[in-house]
This record gives sequence, structure tokens and C-alpha cells, in this order.
Amino acid sequence: MKKLYILLILISFLSAQEMDWGGYVKNMVSYSDGTYSGMPNAGKWQNTFQARLNLNAYAGDFSFSLQSRHLLYVMKNAKPFRAAFDQFQPHAERFDLDWDYFRKQDAVAEGAIDRLYLDWNAGDWQITAGRQRIAWGSSLVWNITDFFNPFNILDFDYEEKPGTDALRLQYYTGPTSQLDFALAPSKDKDKQMLAARWLINLFEYDFNVMLGWQKEKQRFGFNWSGDLAGAGFRGELVYTRPHLHFFVPWLSRPWESSLSEKTINTPYWNAVLSFDYTFENSLYLHTEYLYNELGTVQNSGLRQMEILHTGELSPSRHSLFQEIAYNITPLLRADLFILYNPSDHSYISLPSLQYDVSDNWGLYVLAMMGGGKSFSEFGGYPSQFFVRAKYSF
Repeated sequence: MKKLYILLILISFLSAQEMDWGGYVKNMVSYSDGTYSGMPNAGKWQNTFQARLNLNAYAGDFSFSLQSRHLLYVMKNAKPFRAAFDQFQPHAERFDLDWDYFRKQDAVAEGAIDRLYLDWNAGDWQITAGRQRIAWGSSLVWNITDFFNPFNILDFDYEEKPGTDALRLQYYTGPTSQLDFALAPSKDKDKQMLAARWLINLFEYDFNVMLGWQKEKQRFGFNWSGDLAGAGFRGELVYTRPHLHFFVPWLSRPWESSLSEKTINTPYWNAVLSFDYTFENSLYLHTEYLYNELGTVQNSGLRQMEILHTGELSPSRHSLFQEIAYNITPLLRADLFILYNPSDHSYISLPSLQYDVSDNWGLYVLAMMGGGKSFSEFGGYPSQFFVRAKYSF
């Protein structure tokens, strides 16, 4: 299959009438005062070097995009840490376009193609095939109507966010209305995704109605985005009818683990409300609330493995997000956001400073600090500190 992709790349670039390219390199040093539950004994210091290359080719009504990321992790016991970490990551790709340059005990180098698609525009029609991002959500933190590409707000070092291997058909019924169909195939029919969306603009608001089958779940969604008294006002609502049967690991004793069998057939609701506002002096406020009927109000930390199967964006019943940001100078921006569980009172906060040295260079300093009781949602997070330098080209 990789040979087929290579052939597609060569044909696309050889037939291109116009091309452009860009990307960035960045290096991040981080320190952690502890380890995640279930992870091997990794070093407290880590250096992550990342390079990204984006290539685009154009020929008439066709365009082609190839985007790749390449990472080098250096830390004590990097190899077992990455192996354990990879087990917890969702995989929405149909084809294997990841590879390892090498995996040593204290250093791991890996690469991945996270965008690879061919796009065709013809009048009111647009067809996109390949690895792409299908972002249907309207909220800024919890996108429950992003059936194909949900993401973790705490994965701050991956600005592009994940994509999926899909075939997408869009038909523009008017300047502000659209019909959208997408299929993400899978070798396992129970894991394939198929969904449709209708977008319409009314009263200066964008409204989306969608339905689909997502990995053994029937889903019906609705979202909106617009302006309310000068503030951004967004919301999402999803009704899910699941048919899930899976196994999740849990610790029966400190030195033993076993599998717990789970079956979920009861329908449930998810909802998100989001408000954000920017004052004239650049002060920015953003508040968001997530309701998850399937979530729990206590010991939600025990469900962290379960939500990898169910697709929930949080293991808890209620979640709050609050952000405040301010431009100290035109080049220096301060930001603080907090994720808070009002049921178990656990939290995680991320204060940061971003400084634009020039148009191409940027510095970023961030801390990630959590708190909470044992088995709470954020009680098991260690405190972490990051310094990152980035150069874009």
C-alpha cells in the first residue's frame, strides 16, 4: 500500500502546474516531577525535536497535499515510554503511514504522514480523497460533533490536530449552505465511519445538522456558531445509540492487572456550550461547559481507559473550561486556561507565555499542573514544565 501512495505522490507532482511548500522546526525541553499511572519508569527530563514539511501541488481543478511530521525524543527509558504511550492513542487511519527511524533505550525517532489527499473542485462539487482533517465541530475545546477527528486539548504541541483516511463529497447548495458526506472505511466493518451533514446560515448563525454511524454507534448531532451581544456563542448537541462490547484493563493489585468486560447499549446525550469575548485592550475570555450523560460524578479517573473505546472526550459527567489571555505587548502574550471537574473538584491548569521574536521565530513557555484526590479525573497528572523554540519557513 505504501508503494501505491508513493506512485500517487509522483504522478501528482509530475503533473502539477504550480507548487508551494513550507513547514517548521521546533525543539521543546520538558521536565516532569512524576510519571503517569501505568507508564514505565521514564526520565523526568525530555527533549523533543520536531520537523514538519508541507508540500502542495496544483493542476487545474485538482490540488494535492502531502504533509509529514518527524520527531526525535531523547529521555531516560524513552523506548518503553513511547511504546506504552502509543497504546493509549486513538488510531483513525485506514493505512499505515507511520514509521520508525530508530528506537533506542533512551532515544526514539519516528515519522508520520498525517495529511495526504487529492482534492477536486468542479462548480458546486468538491471531492477529497485521502488522509485529511474533517472538522465539523463548532466549539473550541470539546468538539463532540467532530465525528471523525476528535482531539485532546492537552496535546498542545500538535497544532495541526489528527486526520483520518476518508472519502469526502461536498455539494454547495448556496453561498452559505452545503451538503457534506464522508466515509472512513476500515477492514473491520464495526469500526468504519459514515456520516452526513447539512450546513445552513440563518439569522447570521451557522447551523449544522448531522447523522452517522461511528464505530458501533449511531449518532445524531446539531451545532451552531454565531455572535451574541458581541461575544462568540457556540454549542453542540449529540444523541448516541451505542452497541459497544469491549474489554478494558484495570489494576486489581499494585502488581497485577486484569481485563474488565464492558457492554454499553443505553442511549445517552452529550452537550457543549461555549462563549468567548475579546475586549478592545486585547483581554480575551473563554468559557466552555461539557455535559456527558455517560460520564460519572466520582472516581472518573478510573474510566480513562474506557473512554478510548467509547469515544467520549471526558470520563466525567460535568466538565468546565476557563481561559483568560492578554497581549502584554504586541509580541508577548500571556495565557492561562483551567480544566475543572466540578464533581470531584480535580483540575489541571496551563499558564503560558508566548513571545514572537520575529515573523519566523517564536518562544513558548508553559506549565501543566494538576490537582485532585486519588481516582479523580486529574488527580494522577504530574506537574510538567515546557520551553519551546519554533522556526517557521
